[in-house]
Amino acid sequence: MKYIKKHPVLVLLLLIIALPVTITLSRYVKDAISNYIMEAEHFFFNSDKLKVGGTTYTVNNWSGADTFTIQFNLNNMKNNILYSDSDIDYNLSVNCATNTTCSITTASGTILKNEKQDDFTLNITPNIIFSTGSQIQITITATSSSPYIKTLSATFIIKVGRQGISYSITDVANQPYFMVDVTNSRSIYIVRTAFGTKNVNDELTVQEYNALSDTDKAKCSSATITLSFNPNYVILDTTDAITTTSTKSYTTVNNISYISSITFDVDPTSSSKIRFYKKDPTQNYTYPSQNTPIVTFSAI
Repeated sequence: MKYIKKHPVLVLLLLIIALPVTITLSRYVKDAISNYIMEAEHFFFNSDKLKVGGTTYTVNNWSGADTFTIQFNLNNMKNNILYSDSDIDYNLSVNCATNTTCSITTASGTILKNEKQDDFTLNITPNIIFSTGSQIQITITATSSSPYIKTLSATFIIKVGRQGISYSITDVANQPYFMVDVTNSRSIYIVRTAFGTKNVNDELTVQEYNALSDTDKAKCSSATITLSFNPNYVILDTTDAITTTSTKSYTTVNNISYISSITFDVDPTSSSKIRFYKKDPTQNYTYPSQNTPIVTFSAI
């Protein structure tokens, strides 16, 4: 008491500083207790991306021009053995960013007891063309309405890596391979090496490009993509036609040389799919769903 009387301002400051921590801790304890009670009643409402209390993902590969798609899974399982004793009704909502239109494949649904899961897709369509380096923020929430109320959410910070160019990884657990999808929405070619009256970074229409000689065409590209990966975890499908035209780098693993990156061109308004095999088929390398993709991407 004497210390409080002598230092009232200091004590007040300490209380102000501690207040947010106390509120956050109390919310955490409240959520933990609520979740424990529901699980004791064999109620499980979970997702591959949405979390209790929310979580944040950062995605760096949006083109800024194409619709960005994110797939979600909702399920009634705690693990492979425990799952809910009843059907679960749920509702979905999305907080969309300015200058975008968001749509989900369903606004509500039911996870049937015996089916154990339900899937939905979020499509984010730009109403303008976003420039390289810009970003948007989207928050999606799933709330169960029966037999108990539980809320899961996630916020996606989606950044434009290279305008007009995007990529994603499509995968499922227990599948031996996954696909990397690269999309180029640009409708132009860009001069990479100067020639004649053309300077580096000059833009050419498809008609102008087609009128060039083969020598000058080789000095241009619409998009040049580099995919890098660790052959300790994933192996490129070398039967893919793209491996014959790409520039490659190699890494030695157990005295065997493996491809560890490929660089290739993608034509205007086109896409490419590249197959990779997983060393551990039980993994799910879907991207975006984690902050660090198993195959990294860069583009010019």
